[in-house]
Amino acid sequence: MTVSFLRAGLVVLTLGACVPAAVAAPAVLLTPVQMAFMQAETRRIDETFIQKLMTVSGATREQVLRAIPAKGRLTERMARIYSSLESDLKVQLTPEQKALMFAADEERKQALKDLPAQAATK
Repeated sequence: MTVSFLRAGLVVLTLGACVPAAVAAPAVLLTPVQMAFMQAETRRIDETFIQKLMTVSGATREQVLRAIPAKGRLTERMARIYSSLESDLKVQLTPEQKALMFAADEERKQALKDLPAQAATK
């Protein structure tokens, strides 16, 4: 009798531990059209970011692309971009330029964060 109560308690504890994880992160399955939309929008968002960096810093597209660290690289993204562009351009970026570049990065992050919700409505 005691064993059956212990088993029932374990089952309840196990289910209780699993339910919040399932509720907290519902799986969203996207259609092929929605996935294509997300890929195209991601490219557009990244291209807009690159164009803003080019405008603010006066760097070429190639210089900006070299300055952006590879995805998954453990580094402070904007610090890496600042130092790489300063090195390539052989000029010190002004605080205003750095602030504009930081703002462009924040816009990029926010747009990428909002993208799955936009894709789900397509």
